Amino acid sequence: MIEKQQSKRQIPLFEAVLNNYSILQRCLMFTCAILVVGTLAFAEQTNITSFLFSNLPMGIGLTNNFIAPLVAIVLLAVSCTAYFGIVCTDKISSSSQQTKNGSGFLSELRITLVFGACFGLLTGILCSLIFVIAEPHLPQAFLQYHQIFSSLDLILIALTAVLSSTLYLSVFMLPLSSLLSKLMLFENKPSQFKLTTNTIVISSIILSLFMALSVALVTSTFSINLIIFIVIISAITASTLGLLYWFVGLEASLIANLVYCLLVSYLAHIFL
Repeated sequence: MIEKQQSKRQIPLFEAVLNNYSILQRCLMFTCAILVVGTLAFAEQTNITSFLFSNLPMGIGLTNNFIAPLVAIVLLAVSCTAYFGIVCTDKISSSSQQTKNGSGFLSELRITLVFGACFGLLTGILCSLIFVIAEPHLPQAFLQYHQIFSSLDLILIALTAVLSSTLYLSVFMLPLSSLLSKLMLFENKPSQFKLTTNTIVISSIILSLFMALSVALVTSTFSINLIIFIVIISAITASTLGLLYWFVGLEASLIANLVYCLLVSYLAHIFL
């Protein structure tokens, strides 16, 4: 029952394309994507290393103790992405398997990307306004990290946006959705709306708490005001990405986070 209800959700265009390929072809596509991201990361290795391990104002100043957790998180994200993108790609309902011509596909893709960009823009503006309101109440030990925005470039921001979206969707939201789907099998009338809502809310809460703990550890600042601020910002961003994924598509979620990261970085660079 729950599988049938899941098939009724909005099918992302990229997910629809994946369903037309075999597992071997999906593996090849995933390998190519990893190679492209790896090539970009290799080209940006100097900036990435500086951003992670250099002290202010160039980077956030992580120590060698953070290397193992970072590697573990990256491997976990890659593994989960491979699992959900290759093995567990949702099967499209018969109504969604209708062949579309090239112009129809491109038109729908443009609408999806524009929709995601608009939501990313609105989310970035909202989070920036929240920061302006909360700034007088945030500790200076955290605010001094605004200096690193001057050293970021477009490629590094884009990589951060893609990797953070991948981390949230593959490590937090999709595993939680799978778990909740199995738990809801015991209900007499499982609701797709309830499943989607619970998935977005719970995954957003988990991610926001994870982000608050990470920021507190990196900045060595355990302030209640800072934790509340990070939780609110992260919950808003995660909820937006989750809503876009389930009701618009994967492409909208990715482009929204890209626009969000670019806007927030630009505003921070200009006004801080």
